[in-house]
Amino acid sequence: MSEQEYDILVKGLEKAQYNTLRMKAMRNEMILQNDADGNIIRVPAREVFTQLYNEPAPTY
Repeated sequence: MSEQEYDILVKGLEKAQYNTLRMKAMRNEMILQNDADGNIIRVPAREVFTQLYNEPAPTY
């Protein structure tokens, strides 16, 4: 895989992650994450979206 193809793939995955998290935040859903100890925890998607993308949580 060339570097250009790799960059396109990474950008596509980043866009998909953004869109998925945005839709979950819009619906006020929870997502699963790992904490520092590796335990699975439920976290509000709105909180993660706001922290990760430094944007306000979307609404309908």
